[in-house]
Amino acid sequence: MGRCRLCHAISLSMMILHCALALPVEDGSVPNNDAPFQLIVNPKLVNRFTTHNMTLLCEHNSNVQTRLDEIFRMRIVKKSETGWDMIAEQRDVVQNPSVNGNVRASANIKGDISTVFLQISWDTVGDASFGVFKCDVTGFDARANVVTESSPEFEIREFQNFIEHFENLSKETKMKVEELKNWTENEVYELKKDFHDIENSIATLQRNKTSCDCERRLSSVETLLGSLTQWPGGFYALLRPKTGCPVDLAFFGGSDSFHKIHSESQSSLDPGDLQSQAFSPLTSFRVGSDNFFYMQFCEITRQFNLTPWPLGSFCIHKLLHHPCPAPFTTGRVSIDTENTGFAGDARNNIADRVYDPTLTFCCQGNSSATGPIRLPTESPFLLYRYGDVCQDVRGMSVSEEFIRINTDDSGLVDDLYGVYPDLDRVGSSGIKFYLCYYTKL
Repeated sequence: MGRCRLCHAISLSMMILHCALALPVEDGSVPNNDAPFQLIVNPKLVNRFTTHNMTLLCEHNSNVQTRLDEIFRMRIVKKSETGWDMIAEQRDVVQNPSVNGNVRASANIKGDISTVFLQISWDTVGDASFGVFKCDVTGFDARANVVTESSPEFEIREFQNFIEHFENLSKETKMKVEELKNWTENEVYELKKDFHDIENSIATLQRNKTSCDCERRLSSVETLLGSLTQWPGGFYALLRPKTGCPVDLAFFGGSDSFHKIHSESQSSLDPGDLQSQAFSPLTSFRVGSDNFFYMQFCEITRQFNLTPWPLGSFCIHKLLHHPCPAPFTTGRVSIDTENTGFAGDARNNIADRVYDPTLTFCCQGNSSATGPIRLPTESPFLLYRYGDVCQDVRGMSVSEEFIRINTDDSGLVDDLYGVYPDLDRVGSSGIKFYLCYYTKL
């Protein structure tokens, strides 16, 4: 199903703990389709200071036919300023391979082409492990002509490849959203395990960050981790901004959730419905003599990981028939809709009914809003403000937004229960919710 890169990210996140990263340009497990010989590095993701027993293997590419009938020399060479320097060489006239530098080598160049190889190993990865390598294989063809065949050049680079790798992971996550509709439950289960391991690795990175001696590299990594982070576990919903629901597997299927509130439509001295720039202009609209306020939601209805929510100060929407995720506390706000000519509509798991709905919330104020938390940064999103200050999120800029609903002037009144987002009473009847809109830095 093409999930190998996500699996690689698990080990990659662990390697970040040691700060100095090196990644091969191409996936060493995939043979090059154009050359009869190939180089394979193991492990594929290499840490300069802590990875041990790194190997570079030259072997026949079974997908490409070779002209060689008999081999008398295999070499692994490394590009230098003056050309190509020999790192290891095996000749048919000697028993053991010769090497230059602090490497070990093993080889077999006799017998069937499918079994020949030359492998070098570094006990501890260092400067000599990085650069451009290739292998040359020389021998005779079926007519006893001398032939030399080479692998493609294979580069093992340091930190600059790390950013490219994470960007590819985030692009692949977007593709998975569309693929998901055709997945089996077993495939979904396997992906959930991948994400859970990734989240654990990221948490480990955060715990060990202060002990690292290369903060500059970690700060560069910091903004990229949000692209890999998944939305925390639990059943809940976010209010949908004009940019749409976050591109995340957890929100798949929840983007059509809405509540069309029939707001005060008769003559009123109170300010009318209004929304700020984070919302579509069609959020508040009028049809004939009726005013409506259209709330759209992004619901999480399938669980993809069990990562707990970070401690902070903000609110999200609660889903009916599901408890708030820890460490949130439940609250409700009842909206008094227009009594005359009711024409509301709804399809969501947040409000208990279409007429005079009660919106359910999950709020927490367990930590200062100025203490940055980690949430996914791949797509814009909205959180309800709680405690007069927008929560700081790593890798995201934030603007304060609002929605204002002019509720019915007569009959029932708007009611508040438990904990709920920051809001103001507007005039004699009306509610103004304060929200925080996050976009990637």
